[in-house]
Amino acid sequence: MKQRIITGFFFTLGVLAFVVPAYWFPLIMTAFAVIVGAVAFNEMIKALKAGQMEPSVPLINVGAIMTLAVFLTAYFMDLKLWSAICLYAITALLFAMACVIIPSIFRKEGNHLHDGLITAATFLYISFPMFCLSAVTALPEHGWFYMIPALASAWVSDVFAYFTGVTLGKHKIVPHISPKKTWEGCIGGAICCAVAIAVYFDIVIYDMVDISINKIAFTVMAFVLGFMISVMSQLGDWLASLVKRRVGIKDYGKIFPGHGGMLDRFDSVFFTVPTGVLLALIAMYFT
Repeated sequence: MKQRIITGFFFTLGVLAFVVPAYWFPLIMTAFAVIVGAVAFNEMIKALKAGQMEPSVPLINVGAIMTLAVFLTAYFMDLKLWSAICLYAITALLFAMACVIIPSIFRKEGNHLHDGLITAATFLYISFPMFCLSAVTALPEHGWFYMIPALASAWVSDVFAYFTGVTLGKHKIVPHISPKKTWEGCIGGAICCAVAIAVYFDIVIYDMVDISINKIAFTVMAFVLGFMISVMSQLGDWLASLVKRRVGIKDYGKIFPGHGGMLDRFDSVFFTVPTGVLLALIAMYFT
């Protein structure tokens, strides 16, 4: 426990070292996304190979570079957030479709359709949230303020789900994936995350931009979205746990002593960051 607390403290400082200056220089968050994405790709590839799967490393590398190029194109062309997301979606889905068949073309022996599907899924799993993290920070007005809940909500949900589960948890929710998770912890984390998002949007976002609906309705909407974000956060955690069980490993890496690898710390974030883009789009719609 002591090791986890110490690592958690320095991990928080490391994240803040990117998050704080990104308020003035949004591309710093892009550098953060590149670092997280590169390490996460490497950890996932190693995990999949440990499970006797063969994702195409060259294709994943090309996809990662393409994702960065698409974001920089959107940034320097001063595209709106929605336009940038559409540009990424079309480009990434076309590339993922190609990833499905390319391994079968160049690997003549055996059935490599499975490898192609794994390659495409791995590329989308990491590149999409990292693109969203960069885009929501740099492209919309006040983007930094939407990036904060997108990042923090995953850890807020995890912390409150843990303490609620420890104190009240009795009914297992997914014992075949994550034996310690309970319904009580899941619901407690979701409610606390929803309250945190509602308070944040009530205090920060509503007064920062000219919202066209009344404050109570906006706060209720933020609460519902916060609940959804927590659900997505926990799904991200379960997916990472499911992969680890499938390939037979305990952690994705050892970069964070007591916590595991980059994927062990960001598995939930990969599912909450895209919802940060959704929050920005909804808020802009009512502006």
